[in-house]
Amino acid sequence: MIMKTLKTFMILATSLCLLLSCSRTYDYDESFSCMTVKASPFAPAVITVEPDGVDDTPTLISAFENAKASGPGSVVQLVEGEYHVGYMEVRDFYGFLKGAGKEKTIITVLPGMDLDELLAQHLLHCNMKFIGGDVNISHLTIQTPPGQISVGWPYMGHIYTLVNFSATSAGYELGNESRSIKVVIDNVNFRGQLLEGGPGYVNSYNCLIGVRAGFDYYSPYETLAQPLPRERIDFKITNCDFNTFCYGLGLEGINNGRIIIGENNNGNVFSNIDQQGGVWESRNSAVTIEGNTFNIPEFSYGLDLDDYPYYTILRNEPSGNNAVFDIRNNTFNMTNSTYALLLRNIRTRTNPGEPVTVFQVKNNLFNMTGGYERALISYYTVDMVIRNNRFTGYGDFALRLVNYSKGGLVLGNNFSTAEFKSAVAYLTPSTSNWTFVGGNLADKVMDYGTNNIFTGFSVNNSEAPFGETIVDNLDFVKEALRDLKGH
Repeated sequence: MIMKTLKTFMILATSLCLLLSCSRTYDYDESFSCMTVKASPFAPAVITVEPDGVDDTPTLISAFENAKASGPGSVVQLVEGEYHVGYMEVRDFYGFLKGAGKEKTIITVLPGMDLDELLAQHLLHCNMKFIGGDVNISHLTIQTPPGQISVGWPYMGHIYTLVNFSATSAGYELGNESRSIKVVIDNVNFRGQLLEGGPGYVNSYNCLIGVRAGFDYYSPYETLAQPLPRERIDFKITNCDFNTFCYGLGLEGINNGRIIIGENNNGNVFSNIDQQGGVWESRNSAVTIEGNTFNIPEFSYGLDLDDYPYYTILRNEPSGNNAVFDIRNNTFNMTNSTYALLLRNIRTRTNPGEPVTVFQVKNNLFNMTGGYERALISYYTVDMVIRNNRFTGYGDFALRLVNYSKGGLVLGNNFSTAEFKSAVAYLTPSTSNWTFVGGNLADKVMDYGTNNIFTGFSVNNSEAPFGETIVDNLDFVKEALRDLKGH
């Protein structure tokens, strides 16, 4: 529970002030391009907005309304310059927000957000909100200014998120399960600022999360008479940079979503962030994480891919299908940081009859510096495949397989270019039925589990039929990945 327990306490701190120290109605096409399948009597328009140097919020809101009136595919075009934008909501926008380029078009948060007013309406304190629709954002920078940018309780001077995407909100059709949102973000810089006394694990920030998708309801820890359903959110982000946040990217409370975080040669870069981000509390979704660079600072955390039930406002919805996480071709640069990946499927214990979450971790590079790092931590996973990854530098463990993780396959990885203070892998007594192939690892593993197998095969072809158990495991994952591509 390491990091997500801390995450729970952290968000309580930012929203409830419990931390005492810094401590759809449109159809979609199959791609992630803008929705075009519904005919419109209007020609898509381009509405150009120029900055006024003071407060561009009313002008920008008006531009979105004009774009909506012009029909799906319309463009809100921002020119080169700096825009100052306060709290705003955009509902059911099917179009584009475009800038003139990263560092050419800059949106800066306008200080003074009144948290008391928002929290009284059960709304999260996020600066720009898109609620429903098909939203494309590209070629600009979104940032916070230095210092405090909010007023009111809990008096930390921060905001929750730069940009938030949800299908509904506390003020708009809350709980309407037919609604959805589709999001594409490309070539955008997201930048926060340090803030003394603000939220954070290692440092303190004036914005908790760079980009977030999920419910827009405060507080997530209430117990509602009618708990909220998870939301249908399709989300894709490529070629973006995240810098100086507590969390870079937070995707949570999603059901039947398709999530793409980076593509090969079009990945995102995360730097100076306490936790790179995560996909939390979601169901039945297909997630690809590819081509990204995660620069994880000292004592900080990587990605959490996790179904632990954090939020009491959400319904206890079943997992009707295998959720799929395909994590490949990423670089994790660790500098005495806590871990790169935390993978948890706790419902294998709490709801043992449900389809399990499928995890494949393939062709990633884990660079470790300092001897403290654990590259990958597994809780409660079933039949995970960890294959063809490379580990370099000096760390504590490559793999920490604990808390009833079982049936996994470790195949074709290169551990020889790294030195480990404790062991290549650590398996607790509840860990069972893992198979390690290649590398003569038996004497490099701390195995306290049951029925775990360590072979000495030299793996030149990771598709080779090493045995019925391995083939069955690979086939199970391959089938899930085929379903992911067609999702």
